[in-house]
Order: sequence, then structure tokens, then C-alpha cells
Amino acid sequence: MRSVALYGSTGSIGKMTLEVIEQHPTQFRISALIAHKSCDTLIDQALKFKPKMVVLTDPDAANEASRRLTCPVLTGKKGLISALDGCDLMVQALASTIGIEATLEAAKRKIPIAIANKETIIAAHHLLKPFEPILKPIDSEHNSLFRLFEQQRPCSITITGSGGPFLNVPLQDLPKMNLKNALNHPNWAMGYHNTINSSTMFNKALEVMEAFYLFDMVPSALIEPSSRIHAIADYDDGMTKMVGYEPDMRIPIAYALGVSYDSQNLFKKPLRLLEKFEFFPIEANRYPLFQLGYEAIKNRVAPIYLTFLNEFLVEDFLKEKISWLELQQLVIKGFDLLPNIQIDSVEAIEELKKITKSIHTCITSTSCTV
Repeated sequence: MRSVALYGSTGSIGKMTLEVIEQHPTQFRISALIAHKSCDTLIDQALKFKPKMVVLTDPDAANEASRRLTCPVLTGKKGLISALDGCDLMVQALASTIGIEATLEAAKRKIPIAIANKETIIAAHHLLKPFEPILKPIDSEHNSLFRLFEQQRPCSITITGSGGPFLNVPLQDLPKMNLKNALNHPNWAMGYHNTINSSTMFNKALEVMEAFYLFDMVPSALIEPSSRIHAIADYDDGMTKMVGYEPDMRIPIAYALGVSYDSQNLFKKPLRLLEKFEFFPIEANRYPLFQLGYEAIKNRVAPIYLTFLNEFLVEDFLKEKISWLELQQLVIKGFDLLPNIQIDSVEAIEELKKITKSIHTCITSTSCTV
């Protein structure tokens, strides 16, 4: 039986991970549940799955949980590291870069990592690499690529995206799109940030960068509106292979956890192979942020900076401080202000995040002159 430390248990990936684990009670037990400040949800999970400890990175939430739970409740970076004690599988689904140090520690301890967190891979892959981490990606595209690499290395790879909620919106109407429109994804049930990134196709820029670091190859990308073909690989012998399944994140989660696919009863929608699948190029005038992923990988700092910059601006959009169109315009404007900094430690990543926040504050200010 494997002991799982689930980082980000209260988010959408975390909840679906628990669904998969619940289907396999003889194969997994939860050793630790980790979240930011969703105290009530975490408490409900803890009462059900009975972990050895829980961690809430928000101190107030941790204090509240400690009053209501009998298991140890930890907080802060020390808590994130302590959650690895006694586990033999880390599921990393925390938002942003808060879990980088814990991920590095897992790599040092040779604990396998099922990772859904793009930011950690983009920001810290060069720090993880010396430890030869045992990584299995959860993102559907990279999870599918992982399968396609298992028996033979491809000569080229392609990831796909649905095109999001605005795929068929006339170009002249795109400036009118608002938060409610952007959160209405046609296929996937995701967290707010990922859903907004899908609407701008910035998620595909992130995935280009992520694939570059995971597989040491620059992927192509296409739109496949049904979200049922997730990755394509071409091989030197002329063979092309695709991985396809319904848009249900429990499928790549289960694969990343090493669950026997034949034993699952979760997935009741077999892919109809004779159905028609259509692929389209990603239009630059519809999705101007997508190409930034290719620009960023030319520079070690740019992918991290771009990820932080977009994260701050998506927060503004979710609070309706800026429009959907302004979100994209400001990402492009801010990308031209790439700072010159060496990234050789977790502290340097944190410093870059502070610098990016200052640039974000400037470009969103009416008095900014850059």
C-alpha cells in the first residue's frame, strides 16, 4: 500500500485525486493533506481519509483546523516539508510556486512525484534536474506524451487544446468578452486560473514551456475542439501515434498514480475511434499569448517571469479590475520588460516573483510610463 502526500487537496485536481484513490482503497492511503486556506473542505477530507497530518499554509486557517481536528495540523514552509515524512508518493497540485521547496525535497529523497503544477516545472526544472526526479505529469497533454515516450522516443511531438470558450466567437466580438464568458469552458471542469488561461490559450504557452523542460523537445500545438485527442507523436519509422480519451482528469491522474487501467470502473465513456476528429492551427490574431511560450524558452528567466506576470494579471481579471482584452495586452506589454536576473536558487525565484510584481504594479498603473 502506498502512502500519498496530497499537496493541493482542496483544488479541482486534489479532489479528483481523492476520487481515484477512493476507488482503490487497498492500494493507497493518505498520509498528509495539504492546502492553502480552504479550512472547511480540508477538515471534511481529513475526517474522511484520516491522514497522519494536515498542512494549511495560511496560519489562521491552520489555527482553526487545529481546534477541530485531532491529528497534527502544521503550517508554513516547515509544514510543507514535514508532510513528506512517511510518504512514498507525492501528488503536487498546489497553485503557483508555493510547493517548489517541498518538491525539491521530495526529489532529494527519491520520492516519486505525480505533478500537476506547471509553475514548479517551469520555474524549478533546472533545480530539480540534478536529483534525477521521478516525475509523472498529470496534465492531460504531458501525461499523454509520457505514454508516447515509454517505448520509443519520437522525432516530433504535438500537444492539443480545445480553443477554449471563444474558439468560434467572431474576432470583432472578442473585445466584448467578460469574466462570465471566459469561465464557461465547453469541455473541462477546472479551477478559475486554468479556465481563464484556456480562454486566452496562455495555458498552451505554459504547456509548450512545460513540455520543453520535461521532454527536451519543442512541441507543436493544434486545436482539437472536442478535447479528446491530447497528444500526438511522430516517429522515425514513419509511425504516428495519438493518445485519446474523454476530457476527464481522473484518467491522467490514475495513470500518474500507477493504477492498473483495467481495474478502474470510473470511466464509462469509451472513445469512439470512428468518430470524426478535426485539427486546426492556433490563430495568432485570436490567441496572441500562445506564441509567447516559444519566445520565452529562448531565455532561462523568461518562462518563469512570463508565468508570474500572467498569474498576477489573471488575478486582476478575476477581480474584474481589467478586461479580458486588457489581460492579454498587459501580458504582451509586460513581457517586453523582462528583467535581467540569474535564477540559481529558490530564493532567486522568489526574488524574481517580487520583481515581477513590481512590474505588474507599474504596467497596471495609469501613471506608468514604460
